[in-house]
Amino acid sequence: MKKNKKRKPLTPEQLLKRNKAALKRKIKNIFVGAGFNYIPTNNHEMNVGLRKFEIDSLYIYENIWLLCEDTIKSTNIRDHIRTKNEAFGEIKQNVPEFVENLSELFPEQQSILKKYEIGRIKIFGLYISRDELQLADTDYILFNNLIFVQPQTLSYFQWIVQAIKLSARNEIFRFLNLKSEEIGLPTSSSDCTQITAPIIYPQEFTGLKNDIRVVSFMMSAEDLLNMCYVLRKDNWEESIWLYQRLIEKGKIKKIRDFLEKKGETFYNNIIVALPDNIAFLDASRQYKTVKEIGNLEGNCKLILPKEINSICVIDGQHRIFAHYESGTESKQEQKISELRKQLHLLVTGLVFPPEMYAGERARIQSEIFLDINSNAKAVPQNVLLQIKRIRNPIADESIAQYVIEKLNKEGVFCKLLQVSSLDNAPIKTASIVRFALRYLVTVTPSEGKTSLFSYWSGDKESFLKANSVFIDEYAMFCANVLKCYFSAIKKNLITYWNDNTSKILSVIAINGFIIALTRQLNVNGVQDFEYYDQKFKGWKFDFSKEGFPYTSSQYRKFSSRILEEVFEIPVDIIDTL
Repeated sequence: MKKNKKRKPLTPEQLLKRNKAALKRKIKNIFVGAGFNYIPTNNHEMNVGLRKFEIDSLYIYENIWLLCEDTIKSTNIRDHIRTKNEAFGEIKQNVPEFVENLSELFPEQQSILKKYEIGRIKIFGLYISRDELQLADTDYILFNNLIFVQPQTLSYFQWIVQAIKLSARNEIFRFLNLKSEEIGLPTSSSDCTQITAPIIYPQEFTGLKNDIRVVSFMMSAEDLLNMCYVLRKDNWEESIWLYQRLIEKGKIKKIRDFLEKKGETFYNNIIVALPDNIAFLDASRQYKTVKEIGNLEGNCKLILPKEINSICVIDGQHRIFAHYESGTESKQEQKISELRKQLHLLVTGLVFPPEMYAGERARIQSEIFLDINSNAKAVPQNVLLQIKRIRNPIADESIAQYVIEKLNKEGVFCKLLQVSSLDNAPIKTASIVRFALRYLVTVTPSEGKTSLFSYWSGDKESFLKANSVFIDEYAMFCANVLKCYFSAIKKNLITYWNDNTSKILSVIAINGFIIALTRQLNVNGVQDFEYYDQKFKGWKFDFSKEGFPYTSSQYRKFSSRILEEVFEIPVDIIDTL
């Protein structure tokens, strides 16, 4: 019997080559999977304007050109960004010369490269890094020829493309802030879909306040697919107004199989938020707003501008996206391509007052989503936390979630905390938020207790009015306290910290450390790194997998041991904390 030969470990050069190839393959699968044409520009030097350079890859959809720079660099990254920013700036200033260079290099791609007039081509420089880039707000201004695609964003696009194929294109366009009129050939500004016989409900029928109106109508799956978007929690947006879960690929497949087999529409409503620029055409062909149109009006038309990413899906994303365009010639795609146009879905749309701000709209939408799904499949814990944050951004769990996100960006917990369903980070955070961190950061601690809010010197009055600037400021204060504290723990217990098998970075241990920090506030207040470093110096504790003595129900018990052995607080006082 032949023995399996042991594989030789990869050399650093081989590992580097493999990692580069994996990143390039991931990028190509995303953009080609979304329907872009791939131009293999790598290893082709070009002279454009005053610079000589090469582009790692180019992806084209109609007049949208994505110039991609991919990197796995972790050193001198700022110099690399600056160089690419200057190169892409030179391209944008010399587009005709750039197009001619490409035409000479790739004569077989003439039909794609010269399909549009120069003035119609829209060029985007994408800087795609395998590792998280630590960028300040000023960097986005300084390097404004680049759009940075962070690792989580790239993984999000990968997930969406795998789930809904070519129909993921609009998600990429939304990331690029593109409107329908900017893509392909110019279209008429009056390009709208007219929906006959919508039902406009009186407010007393719905119970909704704040001048929100409700409209029901039938809409083709194709139009809805092309015009909708979803506020998914795990996407690229820097916004707290995101609450939806990721598309489930298995669920999409089951619905798609049902569509192919049955060829029938769904009878339960899709719930959406309609854009502000809808209008109604009454019987005399006069345009009216929803306020001006009669209740339960049957003799009118709903006018919806055909704009991508304009209808926000509150509930029913899987039923919509199961109609996706696959780009294949399979029997199933042939069937569903017909059904996309033929089948109409029952849609109930919320019409918000134009003056209502985004946060209030999101709060109402998330509550509707939660009400609908509370009796269906259990809503994931991280989605529930996000909905709670939208409802009340200064609630203790909401603030704790802010703090987790800040801790994950830099310092001892950088990229260790799982803040997204797409993360491969090792530390899950829902239990940290619910059972430990919320009590450290709360605005309203229990009687006799204290929290970091007492030690924050910021504008508490503005904070309590949910002013986002001061919420962010307080969250940063809390994160900085925790960075000092856990930096001292890491320094003095570095062997365990660097051991992937130890329990020091388990939720049990982290919660114990945080609860101890909270409980000792009444005795020591908030201190600096040097103080915590001195306290943990010389502390001996077994965090090995075999030797760690505590279970998930013993956070407080572990914290008491820290208070006694590290902070040297007498047992009789610990019992009161």
